[in-house]
Amino acid sequence: MPRLSLLVPFVRDPQALEATLLSVLEVRSDDVELLIVHRGEYDDPYGLDGDEATLVETSAKATLAQQLNLATKAASGRIVQVLMPGTVLQPEWADGALEAFEDSDVDVVSLGIRSANQSEPTYGFDAQALPHRRFTSDPVAIAGPMLAGTMIRRSTLVHMNGWNEQIPSDLIDLELCLLTTALKLNIGVVADVQLVHNEPSAATLSAYEAGKAIAMLACGYSEAPESSISLEPLGKRLGQLATGLLNPKIAAERLGWVLGIRDRTWVRPIAERISVARSNLSSATLQVPYSSPAASQTVRRAA
Repeated sequence: MPRLSLLVPFVRDPQALEATLLSVLEVRSDDVELLIVHRGEYDDPYGLDGDEATLVETSAKATLAQQLNLATKAASGRIVQVLMPGTVLQPEWADGALEAFEDSDVDVVSLGIRSANQSEPTYGFDAQALPHRRFTSDPVAIAGPMLAGTMIRRSTLVHMNGWNEQIPSDLIDLELCLLTTALKLNIGVVADVQLVHNEPSAATLSAYEAGKAIAMLACGYSEAPESSISLEPLGKRLGQLATGLLNPKIAAERLGWVLGIRDRTWVRPIAERISVARSNLSSATLQVPYSSPAASQTVRRAA
């Protein structure tokens, strides 16, 4: 059985996908399996299916969350990692993270991601900014990892029912971060390994739509039992809306937030999602993992 399953979704750019596949094939070891998930648009021109990779075909209308969840079901590794097209791996990129998973209390490990024009890597969502979608370059300040580059224990992901298929694809990583926070899962960060991602992300939501959807998530998670997510006073957000009027994008996002925070559509589904995941994970003992001398480059924290 492989230790690690790499999930690579075909998004839109064949060249970006091929760059990532080439990178994986050059540096992976025998205990790493590769799964390419697509909606029928990838014809496997190099004959990778079988010996080098497993192709997972979904319906043409499958969302990114549905693609990744199907690939997770097809995976056989103890750990899964999402690599978005355009990601380039370093040799031995997985060693530190897989070592962190030897601690049975670590469920998620984040690796740094940087683009060609970034001087510092991004490790995940800023714990101080939740439930807002803000990223941080401080490995000890993250609340949860981003979608790209994240390693998750497959059993934990299955118990959490995977990525949320009911929300926009742009926000499935933020929602999973909020879920791991609600469940108080332990997050590991490998600070000395960075993945390079050269393909710019393509947002499908407008600034207004993103602001509203994030606010709806925030509303749902702030009302969940035993939630550590809190909302700032509406008056403060209205004041921020006024100060953002000079920037149309910021103004649209803040207006979406103000309207979305009162939309309770996702409150019950989120409460049920947390309850089911908590029940599924109830047998696990969650505690702060120790830091061993051999893992001196691994920052470990409890959510």
